Amino acid sequence: MTAETTTQRARATRWITAVASLAVVIYFVPLFHVVSLTGAQEKAEAALFNAAEYVESFWSGPLLAATSNAVDASELLDAFEQDFEATAERFGHRLGLSGHSSYLVSGEGQIIAVEETAVTIALREGGPVEVIIEIGPVFGNAIRDGSGLLNVSDFENAQDFNALSAELNILVEEQVLPSLVAGATVGDKLRFVGGVEVGDSGGAPAALTLVPVVVEFP
Repeated sequence: MTAETTTQRARATRWITAVASLAVVIYFVPLFHVVSLTGAQEKAEAALFNAAEYVESFWSGPLLAATSNAVDASELLDAFEQDFEATAERFGHRLGLSGHSSYLVSGEGQIIAVEETAVTIALREGGPVEVIIEIGPVFGNAIRDGSGLLNVSDFENAQDFNALSAELNILVEEQVLPSLVAGATVGDKLRFVGGVEVGDSGGAPAALTLVPVVVEFP
């Protein structure tokens, strides 16, 4: 056997060994996987954040529990008159660089007026209107931010976080405002808990515009 033949056989052996090794690797670690379109779609949908389900659980659990710790509306208004900035620091919740603080507020007062667009309440007998509950489409982040329980960093993205406010506002429109409209009568007492947003500029507000979580007629 010549040296050339030996070399050729050695090359052939190495080639066969390399091909066999590659075949084994491909068998156990395939270069691609065939996944059904339906299966891929189901996985993608499962990965999506379900804001409605999250809010249902949040509303009936942490949020309602937090209402017992809401700041009294009269106390908040009086504190604003004394020191607006210190009150915002003590009771308020601020999201990033927003130009307002949000509060979770409770109280009881007398219904002064029931109008198409709002129910107005005096906290002190014979006093001025100090709480306004608007009737109609609800916007803003008063409940989400006022609760102080939700943080944008706890969610995958800002879109998911913003979706929480939309779903909370829908619950207010569907579950709270109808009972308010049905039961509100001028002169009656109303007990309430809800979210309030107060801007940094303009000083102490004369009245709080409240997005209700709870309304009761004692």
